[in-house]
Formats: sequence, structure tokens, C-alpha cells
Amino acid sequence: MSHPFSSTFDALQAHFTQKPDKPDVTPLPPTQTQKPVLVNNDLGTTESPRQNADLSHISSARTPLPVATSNLLLPRPGQRVLLPKPNSASVQPTLAQGLQNIPRNGTSTLPQAPPGHAISWESYTQPILPRTQGPALTPMGPSAGPSVSHNPSGTLHSSEASSQISGARFNELSINEASTAGATEDQANPIDTSTDALLERQNELNSENPLPKLPPPVRGFAKKILNLENKPQRPRGGRQNVRKRGPRKAAEPTGDIKYRLNMASNAYMDGRIDEAIDYVHDAIRINAETYRAWVLLASFLQEKGDQLGHYRAKWFATNLQPQIIDGWLQCAELAIGLRDEFPEDEGLTDEAILSYSQALKIENSHRPARHGRAALSLEMGHLRKAVGDYTALLGSCVFDIYALRGLAEGCVLLADTGKSRWLDQPGIAIDAYRRCISHFRENGLDIRYPFDWQDIKIFVELLAYVKQFNNAIHELRSLSRWLLTRSDEVFWDSQNDDREWDVDNSRRLELEQFQEKKYPASSYGKGLPLEMRTKLAAYRLKLGQEDEAMHHLEFIDPDQSNGPEILSECPHLLLEGASALYEAGRLQMALRFYEPLREPDLLDTESLVRAGRCYLNMGDKRQAEECFTAAIDQDEINSEACIDARYELAKMYEAAREEKEAFILVNEAIRLQEVRDQAREEALEEERLGDDNDDDQGDGDLALPEHPLVPATRKEAVPKPKRAKRPPKPKVEKVKPAPKERKPKASPKPASRRRKVFARTEELQLEEKKRASELAETWKTVHECRASSKTDAKGPSSAFMSAAGELVDDFRSYKEFYTWDKYLAHLNIHQAREKVEAQKGNPNLIAMAQRLSHNLNPENSEGENQTERVAVSYRGVPFNEWLDLFLEYAMGLAQTGRYQDAYKVCESARDTTIFSKSKEDMFLIHVAWAACALRGRDEETCVASARWIMREYQYDTEPFRMFSALSRLCPSPASWYASGPVQKYMLRQIKLMDRAINAAGAEVSGDEDGPPTGRVFPGKELDVTLLMLYGNILFISNSFTYALNYFMRAHSLDPYNTMVILSVGNCYVYYALKRQAENRQYLLTQGFHFLHQYYELKLASPDTAQRQEAHYNLARSYHAVGIPHLATEYYRRALREVPDDSGNGVMGRNDLSREAAYNMAQICWAGGDVDAVKAVTDQYLVI
Repeated sequence: MSHPFSSTFDALQAHFTQKPDKPDVTPLPPTQTQKPVLVNNDLGTTESPRQNADLSHISSARTPLPVATSNLLLPRPGQRVLLPKPNSASVQPTLAQGLQNIPRNGTSTLPQAPPGHAISWESYTQPILPRTQGPALTPMGPSAGPSVSHNPSGTLHSSEASSQISGARFNELSINEASTAGATEDQANPIDTSTDALLERQNELNSENPLPKLPPPVRGFAKKILNLENKPQRPRGGRQNVRKRGPRKAAEPTGDIKYRLNMASNAYMDGRIDEAIDYVHDAIRINAETYRAWVLLASFLQEKGDQLGHYRAKWFATNLQPQIIDGWLQCAELAIGLRDEFPEDEGLTDEAILSYSQALKIENSHRPARHGRAALSLEMGHLRKAVGDYTALLGSCVFDIYALRGLAEGCVLLADTGKSRWLDQPGIAIDAYRRCISHFRENGLDIRYPFDWQDIKIFVELLAYVKQFNNAIHELRSLSRWLLTRSDEVFWDSQNDDREWDVDNSRRLELEQFQEKKYPASSYGKGLPLEMRTKLAAYRLKLGQEDEAMHHLEFIDPDQSNGPEILSECPHLLLEGASALYEAGRLQMALRFYEPLREPDLLDTESLVRAGRCYLNMGDKRQAEECFTAAIDQDEINSEACIDARYELAKMYEAAREEKEAFILVNEAIRLQEVRDQAREEALEEERLGDDNDDDQGDGDLALPEHPLVPATRKEAVPKPKRAKRPPKPKVEKVKPAPKERKPKASPKPASRRRKVFARTEELQLEEKKRASELAETWKTVHECRASSKTDAKGPSSAFMSAAGELVDDFRSYKEFYTWDKYLAHLNIHQAREKVEAQKGNPNLIAMAQRLSHNLNPENSEGENQTERVAVSYRGVPFNEWLDLFLEYAMGLAQTGRYQDAYKVCESARDTTIFSKSKEDMFLIHVAWAACALRGRDEETCVASARWIMREYQYDTEPFRMFSALSRLCPSPASWYASGPVQKYMLRQIKLMDRAINAAGAEVSGDEDGPPTGRVFPGKELDVTLLMLYGNILFISNSFTYALNYFMRAHSLDPYNTMVILSVGNCYVYYALKRQAENRQYLLTQGFHFLHQYYELKLASPDTAQRQEAHYNLARSYHAVGIPHLATEYYRRALREVPDDSGNGVMGRNDLSREAAYNMAQICWAGGDVDAVKAVTDQYLVI
């Protein structure tokens, strides 16, 4: 069998090549009816004897025509054909049926007759061959008539068939049951007989020799030509070959993966969990998309106790089966459970939200998933997403009380953002609560969604938020009566007072509708919770009804017998009552509620400011100062209360003639106000532009601004606000949660410690004594850390850094050590008096700042002179120890990567009046500053420190050497070393030296960076180091001509200095390599003359490193000018003389073997000697 389709062709040959006189006819069953079809070639459609018949079932009645043989008989003009309907019940779903189903649209193909003629069945004795298997028909004109071209042997070759098929033209005809009603019933159907014979023959051949699987190219050809895919044709103009979207089906695991998974299962059954995990990891390494591998890994890790690993494996497994909703829900629950155990992993919350989102994609109506996503979104500050999810939940269930609570909180937080588009959000929550309450009142309470006092509180707070205090009082009374089963007593709604909630019946008996014995006393005053009573008091105070409010406040009065119990269990009620009294103007009574909350530190920033104002109203400035200072120290964000605290304290200090303290406070308040105004303007700009972003910090999300008054040295220590943990389906959520009991606040930082002006002398002395004792213990810690530090330690210990930081901050907080301007700069108040004129903001703050700036005299040096007279120590510690601590702390910060903080510490030490008067102390400070800059690879700071040293120690050689050393050690491009300012500075130094050496050198050159007038150059000859330094700066700048001038001047002063000779030679050589060089041969000759002189002087040295340096430098010069054979010789000499480089110096390695080997390998590579490259690399360049 020579062809894959030979069995099919043999079946066709066996039947359709029968002789005409011996037809293979199988009679039809007597019950089968044949219905003819009339074909009209002119119209290209079928004609039915009954034109008005219903054609709605045509598509269902279509069946494919049979396969024809190559012996095709063409119709004659004028013939008419009746086509009977084939018996579909006798057709089996085999390959032969696929061969018959040629037309994809359910129609059959027949040769087209000339116009005006028809084809009759009587003259058409053979079935019609489909165009994929029969001979091609060439369409002719009507006059020419049809013609046939076929293969006499009955075999059709593929190339011939393709050319014939492309030129054939066929018409499609539809077979209609309605159009074949007039066919003769007793006429035999030759198509059925041929089909049965074909099926029988094909089954026999297939049973003997099954059809092999086709290779991919032939398989595609068979599908296209034989029409094995019986798909309906797409209309033209539509999208073709649309690829199915969605995840692809997972591949079947290979044998090696199944083997490893089986081995993992066996190891797990034997108790070898670690080995089982290794097997699973190996399987995942082969194919990470194996679902079973991830499931096994999750089970093994859970068994081992690795909860995070179990969650990760479960996450990956769920992603491989994304249509299983339970997997996503389990991942979300696991992520939420792991947040408390791994609080630093903030991605767990995002993954939980993503898991809930994927579950909602599978089932959009899944309520637990939407609840979880909404709660997590609200917790992360994605308010719009949370409100959208809660709204969707309430759309399908109006009495979902958990969704209502979340919606209320989200709407209020959105309105608090201040955006105009969100101001109506509380009204949406109010309407949702009204619908829920109406449902519960009509249908009763639902145990699945308990409506309790908390929901009443939220509802009335929403009404109070939109200033509907009367409605809030009405709803509170009505709903409370409903929960206490007295909903029928609606006559209480007509009363303007709250006698309904009195403890006794004295006022209730005045109403005729009241029945004393109808309901128990517990359903009246005693049944109302204290929270609801406090709300009634607050709302009555808002409406000015103080008498009714005082009746309610008596229940939470801290002076009553139950005051301690309320303070311990419900401190938020005292705070709420105090706030209501303060807003109503009852400051003296409000102070009675504030005072019990101060000692346990339960007051927030705003409450502390209010308490301070109450003390001011009472005339107690000492307590007011403590409240305002505590509010400033406690506030960690840019809040309005913090600004008010500074303003109130500044007013107190101004009245007490403490202008400096007041000026500092008012400037801090102005800066905070600027930040708030800027944030507000940005928000308005975003609203104007319609920025509708739903990302983490997008519109509608909460974000805390950075505190603008945190010193630059301590910004890393500012704690970030931690998110509150919230379950995915919150049971109780509040619009304005009560203030939780906070941890005792830490003592304020020394940098922000303020002197209390109005404190008593005894209190100040006691506080100062306590502070001195704490600092003495800190100094003890510093000494212990110094003594216990190891020589090979990488840096100072954390205990030393913490203690040193506290001591340094305390030193910097003492204003007497700084001038006024320096102290303001230390507090980030730069040019305060000039900036005041351009301030825009609070007019009170601006007016006070202007007034204080005019009264202050920053140039007053009284404090400075006093410091000079008494400055011998601080806190009992000499100033030299303080300086050592400053420098150690700065270098410790640099070693931990906090370079800017290190610079700030050095700057603080430089600006003090104690250290700035000592030249030695300033030198140590700048050396430490340069060391910190070297650690941070900050060339600019290194150059600045070196320039200060050169300016202060002018006409000395060592500062120039130090400048070169710092520039050499800094691992960065030499951009600042050869910068324009440095070149100008060095040139001025050279000019100053030249004028001093000359006869007219008595006059010192005017230099802004120079020494005071009157200083002269002390030397009697030129400084070779300065000339070489400036020459190398010009050399790096590619100014070889000018550099050569200074090199030659240095050579004339020191002709046997190898560094000078090397510089002159290199300058000649590199100048010769420039395009503008006029006499290149002369320059190269001069250059190599100096280089060989340098080489001979170095060879005379007994040091091996010096001799290797000479070999390498000369080889590098020959390499640069393109003389490789000489360069290779000197590279080999450098490789032969290798120094002992076991003790590397601070300047780096002395051994140049690697450099020489690498350069020689490059020369060999350019010459094509690969073996030499490999040999050199293996010997010298393999670490």
C-alpha cells in the first residue's frame, strides 16, 4: 500500500468502477419516501413545486451528496433531474461520511447546466464526483456546452488534482424536503446503495490495515482537502481564525515528573518529609506548571509547619487552576491569617485582595468574597473600591448590616478627603440605613444580620455628620424605643425633651398617654446605653438645649461615684462629653472631663490643644504650656491641631518676652501651614483636571503626608503609621472609632526638647536632675561599648550608635552653643526674616512672625560671649570628649550608609561656638567629614573638605598632598578633581606663590578664598607639589601643552624626581597622539627619552614593586603608541618581577601582574594567537 489513503481509494475503486450493465443496487425499505428537488440553473437555487411553502426547516433538511466516480456523465441540454433524498438513517459516522460531507454550508454541488435547461435524473445514471476527488470541469459558455477532462486510469495525482480543482466551477444546490414532495416513492436510490457498499469495503480494509496517523503537514492537507472538519463557513468580512482566549490546557506530566511525584508520595508515607519536598522541588524545576506538584508541596509544607511556604505553594497551585473558586478563597484566608505573623510582608494584603477578585471573576455573586475584598480595600485606604463593593452587596441584600457598616465608614472617609465630588457620600449611607431599618421594621430582625445598638450609633452619627441634629435625636429615640420593644409608644416623638429616658417616672407621669405599668422600668432610662445617652447630650448641646444635655451628662460625670469605673471602661465617653462642652463654650466644665484623661495619656493632639486653651481660660499657664508642649511632641503628622498648639505657645512666649522661642515656634507653624496649603492646592488641581486614579495613592485613597519639621538627620527614625488589623468580614465597624488606649508615649527627642518657661523652679530642677542622670547612664554605655569593641569589627555596635545619637542630639539642642542664625539653620529655618515678607497663609501667624523678626536682634552676641566665658565642659564632660563622640558617631553613620546624617553631624560640630574657635578641632572635623565622604564615594564633598584644609593651611605642601590623596582614594570619575573651580583655585595659589617669590611679592594677591590681608608666602622657592598638582589637573583635562609648562617648571626644581620625569614623558607621548600635534616624531622622541630616564632610575631601586612599576609603565607607553613587540617584552618583565603584596596599603594593591597579563592577552588576541591568550589567562587571570 503505497499511499496513506490507499484503503479509501480502493473502496472507491471497488464500487464506482462497476460496469453499467451490472449495477450494485440495494432496494430501499418499503416505508422510505423519496422526494425530488427541482433545480433551476438560471437562479442558482432550488425550485419547489409549491413556492409558498414554509422554508424555515431548510437548513435542518440539508444532507451531503454522495461521492462520485471518475466516470462522470454530463447532462444534455433540456434534461431534467429528480434528486431523491438520501436515507440518513443508514449512514454511519465513518471516514466515508466525511468524504461525503464536502460542502460546509450543507449544500450539494452539481455541474451547472446552460441557461434555460435543466438536468433530469433519468439521463443521469452515475453519481457526481466531488471536486476534491473527481476530474476538473472547465466551465464554457452556453453555446459551447460543457466539457470533461478526466484521468482515464481513474487515478488522480495530487499536483494534477490541485490544478484541476482550482479551475473547476460548481454551483451549490439545497435539498429541501418541501421541494421533493412530488418524487416517485417506488424509485430506487442508487446513492444509498453506493454508500453502503463503500462503507462495507472500507470497514473491511480498515480492519485489516488500520489507517496510520498522518504526519503534521499531510494531516493539515487532509483536513483542508478532504474536509474532515465539517465546520460552517464564516461569512466574508468577519474575523477569520480567531484564537481561543483563556488559559491553555495543562500539559500531561512527563514520565520523569510522574516518577518524582510518586517518589515524593512514597517518601511522605515513610515519614521523610524533607526528602519528599526535595523530590517535589525537582519536579517543579522540570516543569513549574505541574498542578499536582504544587498541591503536594503545599501539603508537605503544611505538615512541616511552614505556614508561609504552604501559602505560597497553594497560591501557585491555584493560579494553575484558576477556575476553581475554592482555591482562591482558601488563598485569601491563608494570606489574612499570615498578616499577624508576618507584619513586614505587606504584599499579603494585596494578594488577598487579588484572590478575592479572582473569585469574583468566577462567581460575581459570591458574597463572602466581595465582603472580604471590600474590608481589605477599606483597610488599605482604597475607599472607592470598598464603597463600590459594599454598594454592590447592598444592591442584592438591603439588610446586609455588615456591608452597611463598611459603607458608612467608607463614605465618611471619602467625605473627609475634602473633595467636592465626595461630599454627598454620607447621604448615600444614610439612605441605605433607612432602607435597612424599614425592612427590619416590616419583616422583623434577621439573626444572620443582627441590628443592634452599634448600628443605631452609626446611623445617628451619620446624621450628625451632615448637621441634621434634630433628625439624629429623633432617630436615636425612635430606634432605641424599637429595640426596647416599645415601638407602639409613638407619642414620645412629639415631646421636645428627653423625659422618656429619665431614670424615674417623675416627668413621665405628666403625660396622659404614659402607662406606668405597661412596660418594665428597664425599657426606659435604665435601658438606654451610656453611649446613646452621651450622643443625646452632645446633640442637645449642639442645639443649645443645655438643660437636657446636663441631665444626660450627669451619668458620666467623673466627679460622681461611678467616675473611676467610667474612666477605666469607657474613657471615650468622657472625651466625647468634654469635646461637646468645649464646642458649646462651657470650658470650665469641659476641663473637668479633660483632666482625668491626662494622667493615663488618653488625649489626642486636638484634645490636648483644647485642654490647654481651657487652662489658659482658667489662668493656669503652667498647665497650658504642658498641654501645648505635649501636643507638639505627640503629633507625628501634619495636623491642624499641631499648628494651633505652636501658635498658642508662641503667643504665651511672646507675652513672657521669650522672643526667640516664640520666633522658632511661629516659623514652624508657618512651615506646617505651607505644607497643608500645598497639599490642598494639589488636591484641588487634581480635582480640576479630573484625575480619576484608583491606585494605592490615587484619588479617593488615604495617604499621610511626610512630616515637614523632622530634621534631616533623623528622618529615618520617624515611625511610619501602621495599618490597623481588620478581619475580612468586619462584624463591628465605626464611623469615628473611640480613641484606643495608647502605649505610654516615649520621651521627646532631645533635638525637639523645649525649655519650659512657665514651669516652677522646683519642677525644672527635678526634671534637669532626672535628665542629667539619664545622660550619665548613656555616657556609661558609650564607654562600655568602646572598651568591648573588637579591632576587627566592621563598625560600631547598635548600642553605641543609639547612646551616641542621644548624647549628640542633647548637645545640639543647647541653643547657647550656636549663634542665632546657625541655630535657625539647624532647625531648617533658613533666612527666616526674609521669607516672612513673602508668606501667604494664616494672617495671625504672618503678623506674629513679622513682629518677632523686627524685635529680635540675631547679631546680639551676648549669649556667645557668655558661652566663651563659661565653656569648659557640658554635663560634666570635657568638650574634647564631646568632639570625639561627634566624630565617632558621624563615621558610624557613614559606615551604615546614612551619609547625609553623617554630614549633618559634622556640620553641627563645625557650627558650634565651642569647636569653631579651635583650629585643631576644625581640622579634625573636616578630616572626619572627608572620611565620611570617602565612604559614600562623594567626590564633591571630598574636594570641598580638601579645599578648606588648603585654605586654612595655606603655603604648606601637605594640604596639596592631602587633596591629591583624597581625589585618588575616592572611587569615582575625576570630575571634581579637574573641575573649573578647582583649576581656578590652584592657579590663584600658583600666582600668589610666584608673586611672593618675586621681588614685588610683598603685596598679597586679592583672593576671596585666600588668607586674611597681611599674610605672605613664607617659603623661599617654588612648591614642586603645587606645580605638579596643577599640571596633573591640566593633564587630565587633555591640556597637554599647558600641563607640560608646569611639569617642566617642576622638573627644573627637582630633576631626579621619578614622578616628575614620568609626568613629563607621558605628557609628550599623549600630546603626540593628538590630531593637532605638529611634529609627532619629535614629541615621541622627547617623551620616550624621559620615560627611559624614569625607567633607569626605577630599576636602581631595591624594591621589587618599584621595578615592576617601571616595567609596566614603559610597556603601557609602548602599547599606547602601537608598538606591541616592545610592549610585550616589558609586560613579560613585569610578570617576572612580582612583589610580595600580602600587606596591601591604604592606597591599593602594589602588584601589577594582573594588569600586565590582561594587556598582554589583548595584544595576543589582536595578533590572532589564541593559545597564548589562553595560556596567559589560565596562569595570571584566573582567581
